[in-house]
Amino acid sequence: MKFYGNLLALCSLNANVWGTTAFSVQAPKASSSVVLKSSNPSDLDLFPEGTFPSTETIQGGGTVRTYKLPPWATRVQYTLKTNGRPLKAKVGLWLGPIRQVHTMEIDSQDGSKTPYSATLKFKKLAPMLKITTSDNLELPVLAAVSVPSPERAIELKDNTERLWGMATPEQKQLVQGGSTSGGGGSIRFWNIPDNVESVQVISWSFDVGKKSFKCQIEAIQGQNNPKQDFFLQCGGGSQPYHAVIQTPGPGWMIRLKNKKFVEDGLFQFAVIPYQVSSTDYTQPGLGPEELKDEVGNKNMTVWLFSRRIYLSESMIE
Repeated sequence: MKFYGNLLALCSLNANVWGTTAFSVQAPKASSSVVLKSSNPSDLDLFPEGTFPSTETIQGGGTVRTYKLPPWATRVQYTLKTNGRPLKAKVGLWLGPIRQVHTMEIDSQDGSKTPYSATLKFKKLAPMLKITTSDNLELPVLAAVSVPSPERAIELKDNTERLWGMATPEQKQLVQGGSTSGGGGSIRFWNIPDNVESVQVISWSFDVGKKSFKCQIEAIQGQNNPKQDFFLQCGGGSQPYHAVIQTPGPGWMIRLKNKKFVEDGLFQFAVIPYQVSSTDYTQPGLGPEELKDEVGNKNMTVWLFSRRIYLSESMIE
């Protein structure tokens, strides 16, 4: 009995020295989540008026449009939107008939409120830009494509590199891949301030190996409610990808999931405010507002206080 008592005392001493974690399973680390500041470091309008001289309607049903880019071009800008219907399209950059070096798949609930615009960087190889609509005939896409002049391309290059270099650790994060069987990659979150109407995202692996990357980007508004879903794959990480995602109104979050494996899936991703509104959604005491439901003959008084909506309703017989 004395031997067992000494053994228990020794175990108790080790537990006190090494901590309780020596006898318990470590909990997995939570995904990284940061809150962006609403300051806008960019003073360059990426898509000023006149960037896209014309807009083309691409019908649904898997319709394909191709744009041959000139040999001197190093960047191409495009924007996709709809007249209020869902925005579903695929954008690819091709070198020759069989080599695709860039893929962007877009799935947005409302292409009028949340259009998608991007600047794609590539080498001087005269590639082909290909835009494909979804299989649904009812979902046409309004597309506009523009090749910046050499002078404008230099401005865009300097702006992207400046934003990348001055991005804070909260804005620019390292994203690691997962297992070779798929899944398990890093997940990153950026909470968007309510007064930020749109954010610019930059994806690049220049500083971490220049490897290709594959990821899923979600713009979420509300409780796990992705209203914009993007799938991005770049065959070479030496070229930055710069795009603008619309986040109108309060309650937005950007969620990023790495879809590559751990040995070859390391890249960096930055989320930076682009357009900032003067509206303060968090100001308390904005006052009541009367809303009337014509169909149900219902009156509602809506009180907005610290982003919480309180409803008081009265039925009219």
